[in-house]
This record gives sequence, C-alpha cells and structure tokens, in this order.
Amino acid sequence: MAIKLTDKIHTVSADIDTTNRGSAQANAGRAAYTLQDVSDLIGGGGGGGVTSIVAGTNVTISPSGGTGNVTINAATGISGSGTAEQIAVFTASGAIGNSLLSVDTAGGVNYVYVGSSVAPVQLLIGAASKLVMQKQVSAPSSATTAGTAGETVTFFNIADPADAANGLYVCTNSGVAGSASWSKAALTAVA
Repeated sequence: MAIKLTDKIHTVSADIDTTNRGSAQANAGRAAYTLQDVSDLIGGGGGGGVTSIVAGTNVTISPSGGTGNVTINAATGISGSGTAEQIAVFTASGAIGNSLLSVDTAGGVNYVYVGSSVAPVQLLIGAASKLVMQKQVSAPSSATTAGTAGETVTFFNIADPADAANGLYVCTNSGVAGSASWSKAALTAVA
C-alpha cells in the first residue's frame, strides 16, 4: 500500500508507554495526525518553508511558478563586444566597447598601450595629480641594455644622490643589448 498525504499516523508523548492497553484511559495521550499535518510541520506548507520564488529585475526562473526543481538565471543587462587585448569601456549606459587602452605580452614583458597610430591620445594628468615613474635598479647603457626607440627610463640612486649615473635616459636606437643606443639627460638642481 502506498502512503498518501491523507493517511494517518499515531503519535504518543515521550513519557507514554506505547503498548496498546485496550482502553481509552490506558491509551490516553495519543493523537492522530495525517501525513499532510507532518508535511506542514516540516515545511511542506505553512511550516516556515519556501512556498514560491519570485523573479526580480533581470532574473528569470524556471519553472515560472518557482516550486519544484527551480533554475534561476540572472541577465547581466550589459551588451556589446570587444577586441582581444583591448581594455573595455562603457560606451553608453549598459553598453561596452573598446577603449584607447590595450594590453600585450611580448617576450615576457607586459605592456599597456595608450592610443595607437590611427587614434593618438593626449595623456592629461590633473593639476592635483602627478606622474610617478618607478626608478630602475640600474641605469641603462648602450652596451648592456636592450631598448626600443623612444623608451624612457628614470634612474636615481637614493643611497647616493650625487651618483653620476642619476638621470633621465632615452633609447634613441632600438636593439638588443649591445646594439641599442641610450642617451642621458643630466639632472640639474633648480632653485
């Protein structure tokens, strides 16, 4: 016989002997409950369980009634696509496109590019801001440092402010170590 929600079960208080004594007085403290009563007690309805799930903004649920095995999906609300290695920017509310920043890794070096030959940019740093260039461990030299023409390196020896190598270096000819050319602008104290 299959159990149905309308079938009844009998329970007794924990201190009641469960042996059937054959009389109402001896069987006092027993009560009859349906399986629906048990289901309600453990969360099948009215016992604190979830009775339905309602989809909010940009959320869908299946089945739509929100009961049974429920799948919840959230939509991002953002559309658009971009180019590989291009850093994204919001082009409008809820839409993404390409910015003028891109990234690349070449020869084990990570690069961030600003603008391009067809989309040059001016980098504006606000009056209350400053551009900080991290000093290099050592000053570049044409004999030992590879470089790309236009590359700029700042070197300042904090331990020795009078170090003759302190300065701003610019690569004037691209090449590997020994064939690249570097020039230095000396630092002059200002009053």
